[in-house]
Amino acid sequence: MKTQKMIMHWFLAFFCALAFAALLPSAPAYARTRKQSSRPSEEMKMRDAAGEVQKAFSEKDLEALAKKCAYPLTLVDQNGASSQIKSRKALIALGSQAIFTKETLEIVEAVNTAKIQADAGKNLQIGEGAGVTMKRINGKWKVTRIQVKGSQASGKTSDLVQAAEQFQRTFYYRDLETLSKQCTYPVKIYLSDGSIKDIASAAQLMELGESRVFTDDMVNEVNQIDASGLKEREQRVQVGAISGFWMTKKNGGWMIDTIVQ
Repeated sequence: MKTQKMIMHWFLAFFCALAFAALLPSAPAYARTRKQSSRPSEEMKMRDAAGEVQKAFSEKDLEALAKKCAYPLTLVDQNGASSQIKSRKALIALGSQAIFTKETLEIVEAVNTAKIQADAGKNLQIGEGAGVTMKRINGKWKVTRIQVKGSQASGKTSDLVQAAEQFQRTFYYRDLETLSKQCTYPVKIYLSDGSIKDIASAAQLMELGESRVFTDDMVNEVNQIDASGLKEREQRVQVGAISGFWMTKKNGGWMIDTIVQ
C-alpha cells in the first residue's frame, strides 16, 4: 500500500513537471544568430570607413588619409590632370595643399556619411563632381581615387610657385600624358645625345615615350629645385641649371615651352 502511494506521488510529480515545462516559452532556433547580429553590418563598416576619410579631410590630416588609400591611387588635380600615386609616401610628399583645397573640403564635408550608399558598380562616392571614391578591397573599404577641385579650372596655373610644383610632380612621376597637357606648342626638347627636337603637338610628344623624354639626371635635378626661390625674367622661368625645363607665361597661365635633358 505504502509502495503504491509512493508510485502515485512519483507520477504526479512527473506530470506536474511536464505541465510546467509546457508553460515555459521555447527558445527560438535563431537565438544564437541574434547574438551574432550585434556585430557591425557591412553597411555600417562602409559608412564608418567613409566617416574616417571625411574626418581626415576635416582635420587636413594627410597621413591619416594616406593610410585609407589603395595604391596605385588615381589623383586628378585641380587642373584636371590625372596621375597614379604609387605609394603612401608619394601621396604624403605631395603636401596637404595639393589635396585639401577649400573647394574639395567643402564638397567632402557636405556629405552625410551616416546615410551614404554605394552605387551600382559598388563604388562609394564622397562628394559629387569632385571628392573621394572608395571601393571594397580585400574586405576593407579603401580610397581608390581622389579628385581635387580648386579655383584653377584650366590646364594653366597663374601662380608661379604652384605651377612649378605641379610640373615637378609631373617629372617626378614621369607622367608623359600630363606633361603633354602642360606644354605650349611647339615645344623644344634638347636631348642628351646633343640633338634637338621641335615637338608640334601633344600627340607627337606622346609618341616619343616616357623613357625618351624623362632621363634620370633631368628628373633628379628638377625635383631638387626649391620652387619658392624661382625668379621670373621677362615672363620666363628656368627650373634646373644644367638640365630641366623652361616655363613661359601664356594667356595668364604658366606652360612649359623648353625641355633640356
